[in-house]
Amino acid sequence: LVIQLAKSDGLKVIASAGSDEKVKFMEAIGADVAFNYKKTRTSDVLNKEGPIDIYWDNVGGETLEAALDGASVGARFIECGMISGYNDDKGVPIHNLMNIVAKSISMNGFIVFRLEHKYQEEFYATIPDMVAGGKLKYTEEVTEGLEKVGDVILAVQKGHNKAKAVIKVADD
Repeated sequence: LVIQLAKSDGLKVIASAGSDEKVKFMEAIGADVAFNYKKTRTSDVLNKEGPIDIYWDNVGGETLEAALDGASVGARFIECGMISGYNDDKGVPIHNLMNIVAKSISMNGFIVFRLEHKYQEEFYATIPDMVAGGKLKYTEEVTEGLEKVGDVILAVQKGHNKAKAVIKVADD
């Protein structure tokens, strides 16, 4: 969703994923640069393709460090997750936070339910029609049975999922 919305606003999109299959999907939905961060260093890509003006982060850790180094002055960072530290009780330290000051970077956390009241009407007036019209593409990985939730969450956290994880709990 983020890649496609950014492209619809005319932005250059540099995207990373942890599998070649996910990289191919990102390319198919319009990413200008897509790479497998398990095979290519994020900092190398950003040094070549950057700087970053807007950064949507789900990963944190080394990826966030590379983005802070590759950010332009006045860049905006949207932090909606930091999966690199979810299974580490100490988290993953970021060593270059001074870039936030030096580059005047704005960094904000993003939790959907805190903004839902502000954007709900616009979202439902726009996004469903874009999905129905094929302007926004997505893939789902459907698992049947509520008893499998733990396995699915673990697969997502380990990067084993290949699409949006969905748990089907009933047929109706």
